[in-house]
Amino acid sequence: MNQVPKKSPSKEEVKNAYHLLRSEVPMSNNFLNIKHQRVLPFATYCPWLDDRSFLDIYSKAQSHTLVDIYRCFELWELAKQSLSIEGNILEVGVWRGGTGSILATAVKDSKKQVFLADTFTGVVKAGSNDTNYIGGEHSDTSYDLVNTYLSSLNLSNFKLLKGIFPEDTGGDYQGPIAMLHCDVDVYSSAKDIINWALPRLSSSGILVFDDYGFYGCEGVTSYCNELRLNVNFTFIHNLNGHAIFVKK
Repeated sequence: MNQVPKKSPSKEEVKNAYHLLRSEVPMSNNFLNIKHQRVLPFATYCPWLDDRSFLDIYSKAQSHTLVDIYRCFELWELAKQSLSIEGNILEVGVWRGGTGSILATAVKDSKKQVFLADTFTGVVKAGSNDTNYIGGEHSDTSYDLVNTYLSSLNLSNFKLLKGIFPEDTGGDYQGPIAMLHCDVDVYSSAKDIINWALPRLSSSGILVFDDYGFYGCEGVTSYCNELRLNVNFTFIHNLNGHAIFVKK
């Protein structure tokens, strides 16, 4: 298949692409030797079905995120596991606050704060390493929209950071990082965020990349494939689409 045309997809096109991935096989994209084919694991265990607290927040978050229940539950579980790790939680790439609300709810009974960073004007730093994004995608959100949504959930353990991270708002995050959820869609933005975060990441700290397993996000996939060569991390490719790195 030829490289995806350089155009800005609408929200509906993003949804259509997601359904395409679930219904057609095989797919391929030769960008940096990154291959695609429909992934259909045979596992059936669904622990989220017994987790009433997760199902409650997910039912509210669904209209505020494009992230499916599998990745949302993994973020929920990882956030809870981060309670024993020094530092707070950082998410860069918030969109409408759905996954941010899941992270904040998971740790609301602790002293951890959840920092949620976004331009609130769409994707930035798209470049030659990216196959689909040109910049400005996912701009259908706002600081006020996210703040109103999170406040409606009676959450107070979050702080919104408006601007490009880390250039504009990195200074607003102080102290070590226990967990970082990176959902920025493009290579350069992901790389700049992680370069800033690595010296601040606690021992056993967790990095989660939302965009590792998806067609059209080859920039982030290629960056993760570079980072996985770092011997200071244990790397996990979850077939739900996440790339997870745990600092040794």
